[in-house]
Amino acid sequence: MLRSFGVGAIVSSTSLGAGICREVAMVQGVQDLELLQKLHVGVVVHAADARVIFLNDRACDLLGISKRDMLGALDLMPGWSLQDEKGHWLSPEDYPVNRVISTRLPLAEQVLGVVRPGIEGVAWAMVSAFPVFDPRGALEKIVISFYDVSQLKRTEAVLKERAEQLRFVLEGADLGLWDWSILTGEVMRNERWATMLGYTYEEIEHTTMQWSDFVHPDDRERAWASINAVLAGRAPTHKLEYRMQHKDGSYRWILDQANVTQRDEQGRPTRMCGIHADVTERKLLEEEVARQARTDYLTGVFNRRHFMALGGAEIERARRYVSELSILMLDVDAFKRINDRYGHHVGDAVLRKLADGCHSALRSLDVFGRLGGEEFAILLPETGLAAAAEVAERLRLLLAEAQVPIEGGQVVRFTVSIGVASMSSPEDSIDTLLNTADRALYAAKHAGRNRVHTLSS
Repeated sequence: MLRSFGVGAIVSSTSLGAGICREVAMVQGVQDLELLQKLHVGVVVHAADARVIFLNDRACDLLGISKRDMLGALDLMPGWSLQDEKGHWLSPEDYPVNRVISTRLPLAEQVLGVVRPGIEGVAWAMVSAFPVFDPRGALEKIVISFYDVSQLKRTEAVLKERAEQLRFVLEGADLGLWDWSILTGEVMRNERWATMLGYTYEEIEHTTMQWSDFVHPDDRERAWASINAVLAGRAPTHKLEYRMQHKDGSYRWILDQANVTQRDEQGRPTRMCGIHADVTERKLLEEEVARQARTDYLTGVFNRRHFMALGGAEIERARRYVSELSILMLDVDAFKRINDRYGHHVGDAVLRKLADGCHSALRSLDVFGRLGGEEFAILLPETGLAAAAEVAERLRLLLAEAQVPIEGGQVVRFTVSIGVASMSSPEDSIDTLLNTADRALYAAKHAGRNRVHTLSS
């Protein structure tokens, strides 16, 4: 087991102050703690200044350090050192959390080794680090996920010399084994390879075709390309994550790693061996972290930062294909009055009702985001000004009929004002469209609210 491994940040003895408690509470309010605690991977969350503000129980087990020691930590344990797979020592700025802080980019699947004083050998972990941004685009947290791959590193070394013995080692490591005779096309697999996908060993076939059939259609070409690159000598190893279909019809994420273990006298590959690891839980966590980074926590629509990024892409697409593009800006009429009269919880319910209503009426290609407060925006690709005004009017009428239940069996109704603008020049930017739509929205408000107003950019 991996013990006392800091994983990029940042461990020292400290007391848990009131400020850290508040930050931990903030993390717990955002993350699905029940999911995090059930994961078989360690999860450590850092603040933007690299301080540890949360870790799950599995992380404590793998690190061999208590939460009290980890929370607020700012350095590795004395005498510890990190190295990459090639044995190069890492400087502190190259630790995963510090790289994410400096680059603002995610770091996926980095294998790191730790050398500790008084303990022989290197402990290895597969580490991923992902930034989480607030609605303004500022770095808010860094999420580190990791799991122990020391056994995997050891089995890779054994694989080169004793492929038959590896089969027994992997049985105890919860890894699926495949051993491909390239000349005959036969693929031998162990029982875990089958049970990972919901099958018994007797139910599986020993062919490459069955593996290929199990791989998700969208991943199949990429998986074969990685394997063929190794066979052709263009890549040293096959290492790839892709989806495979479970017997129940769902898809599991598989980490597949393999190498050519035998070649003939001419150097042509004759045998390839590999291992499968189920990494579905880690992928789900990564996807959830990524989702939270791009969506508004209250309504579930895109946050301002992600909306602006998608808006820029839609502008470029409209320029490239000389297509129409329109934008709507929606604002809840007299929203402050709703909050003052019924409370902010009812105001929040109104915003969620607005988001749900718009989602039900929009196309899948439309881009819907919350810009802030009670203000929302909708990008309508391939839509001119007149058609966009019709969409706006349908939304206005739809939302005017919406009802938000409150205590006592009563309901709250609300209306929206909508400004409409369209791209009229290749020089238009997303900011240009938003400014024009905002002026149209102001005109709709000034004209009495609960109406649609259009302007050209």
